Amino acid sequence: MPSMIYRLQRIIQEVSRSPDIQHALDSIAQSLIADLVADACTIFLATDDNPPSLILKSSYGLNPDIVGNVTRNFGQGLIGLVAAKAESINLTNALEHKDFILVPDSGEDKFPIYLGVPIISHRKVLGVIAIQRAQQVFNEDDEAFLTTLASQLATSIEHAESQGRFKLIGSKKLDSTTHVVRGVASLPGMAIGHALVLNRGVKLESVPDKKVKDSLPEIKSFDDAVRKVQEELTQQAERMRASLPEEECALFLAYAQMLNSGSLIDDTYRRIEQGSWGPASWRDTVEEHAQVFERMEDEYLAARASDIRDLGHRVLRALMLERDTPIDFPDHTVLVGDEITATDLAEVPPDRLCAIISTHGSSSSHVAILAHALGIPAVMGVPNLPVNQMDGLKVVVDGYSGCAYIDPDENILAEYGAYLEEEEVIERDLLSLKNEPAFTLDQHRISLYVNSGLMADYTPSLKSGAEGIGLYRTEIPFQIRDRFPTEEEQYHMYNKVLKTFSGMPVVLRTLDVGGDKPLSYFPIKEANPFLGWRGVRITLDHPEIFITQLRAMIRANIGNDNLQILLPMISGQAEVADSLELIHRAKYEIEEEFGHDIEMPKIGAMIEVPSAVYQIEDICSLVDFISIGTNDLTQYLLAVDRNNENVAELYSSLHPAVLKAMRQVVEGAKHTDTPVSVCGELAGDPLGVMALLGMGINSLSMSVGSLLRAKKVIKSFNLDEMEVMFSEAIMKTNPAQVRELYIEKLNSKGLGGLIRVGK
Repeated sequence: MPSMIYRLQRIIQEVSRSPDIQHALDSIAQSLIADLVADACTIFLATDDNPPSLILKSSYGLNPDIVGNVTRNFGQGLIGLVAAKAESINLTNALEHKDFILVPDSGEDKFPIYLGVPIISHRKVLGVIAIQRAQQVFNEDDEAFLTTLASQLATSIEHAESQGRFKLIGSKKLDSTTHVVRGVASLPGMAIGHALVLNRGVKLESVPDKKVKDSLPEIKSFDDAVRKVQEELTQQAERMRASLPEEECALFLAYAQMLNSGSLIDDTYRRIEQGSWGPASWRDTVEEHAQVFERMEDEYLAARASDIRDLGHRVLRALMLERDTPIDFPDHTVLVGDEITATDLAEVPPDRLCAIISTHGSSSSHVAILAHALGIPAVMGVPNLPVNQMDGLKVVVDGYSGCAYIDPDENILAEYGAYLEEEEVIERDLLSLKNEPAFTLDQHRISLYVNSGLMADYTPSLKSGAEGIGLYRTEIPFQIRDRFPTEEEQYHMYNKVLKTFSGMPVVLRTLDVGGDKPLSYFPIKEANPFLGWRGVRITLDHPEIFITQLRAMIRANIGNDNLQILLPMISGQAEVADSLELIHRAKYEIEEEFGHDIEMPKIGAMIEVPSAVYQIEDICSLVDFISIGTNDLTQYLLAVDRNNENVAELYSSLHPAVLKAMRQVVEGAKHTDTPVSVCGELAGDPLGVMALLGMGINSLSMSVGSLLRAKKVIKSFNLDEMEVMFSEAIMKTNPAQVRELYIEKLNSKGLGGLIRVGK
């Protein structure tokens, strides 16, 4: 008999690949009856109502007419009891239990032995699975199997439910219901545009659906790709004969033989002729054939599914190379993907990109921060996003609530069209502030700078009324190349930004890669990259990279005299001292080459590691200024990976612990008269602005799109008001209470439109 692990994997794989929720649930019910030798199986799912109820969605072994006609409230009947308690119930005679409710004409009174387990995801009960027998009680192994299965099924069921709600036929859905997805809000704002799914041709499952009118070019591209792979496989077999036994080499020839003719090829032709483009036709054919093997009881034969998929990926790569044509980015492009990278963003012309939606990531991930810098709303960490089916569809993105509406109906389009008009009114009001200095009502001056890293930021930054650049992310030009930029290339980049902001301070952060900011040509593979080799740790270990960058910065500052250098990921005084030694060395080298003294730029340290909070006075003794990076500081203080959508709800820079840590930094810096600024995303959050000013910070750097909103908040409050608010905030026990406090204060000034849809 197949092992428990194998049986679990087989069921979960079948569910994950089900075309819709009903197929998924029926597949589970049938498999459980067979695997656990049960007589009946019922599956209830929770509704979206408030409070939710449970409705019977699938049943095997009982009267099929009851499906869809039986509901239970939480706590009602055995099903409701399992859901309410969020734990399993194993009974030898369910009919005698005080909570048992017999469903008339169901036939369940023949099966008194009962086992029910909840399906739970992120503390939420999604449903209940129950199995029944006429004889032989369910033992511990049965219960362990069903409990383990239920714990793993939650994501698969959510995925199947999502796909089932969103099926396309040609360019039309089966029904007119707008598909709504929810993730994590990244940037206040809204957008209406057309989805564009970037397919890198790496994975079959990432291929989007597309319809074509002419099948002949698709068939030709497919034939060319198949022929190319056949030739490669034959050549590989010949090369491997010198080092591998003949039976091992035969695998490559077997792959090639599978592509000669037969159902793999014929089924793909059929799908193309029915109007689907080649890559999606091949994807569906490969998956269909792989599933045939996976359903086989023999583990060896079932494992051959991976061979089918391996062959599928080989042909797909060739097929995508055959189709390597420039991407036509529509006006108002909404970039959609499982995972959006900085390179993806760089591919889209800035004047055409209006929003981002992705399956993975969070509001504080690197890509979300780049989106913020571009002033576009992003909804990240959307579970079960139907990426493959979205290409070309109209999408409404609500960056305030973290919702996106896919293929919206006319009512939603009209509603958000009205919201966008209100947004324009708010933006016009904010634009009137751009040339005004940022003073509180009681005339305390606050300095406002912008975070940058893209040349596209320069003009908007100058027009926004920014007083300079508080954080220039030098890693972005590194990320969009296929090698390290030379000193000369970096010199021209830095000179451009220093000249553009002539007479204003420009803070260039030294190379900050690692974690969620990889370089393709400098791979770093670590079990825990966020606690590993990143930021200043890399540049100190590679002085040749660091010195090259420092020389370019110092050279660029000659004649501009507005450079300030910021060191990232400082965890203690020693790293500052080592960095200063290399900065002085670069300065002396440039002085020798130019034959005259050069003024030393101001040097700052980023405070984003908890150890730096407790060594703040030691660090301040060596630098000219400090800048608090709230994104990483929050991540490390709360032990929450800021890129992990599973814990996104726990990530908040308004957490009382984070606010107290920042206050400690401010107080420590006062002892050495060291200026403090904030360059993390909190500085651009209207609620965060009130908190930061309340703790005594008077210099903020943010994305250009947030600057005027921050200025509006500053000009609407007295400083002593915000100090009182901060004293109240740090007495709260959780970030939700802090947010409520600041939202109430913002609403009292009529400024709620800065953080939500509509005025």
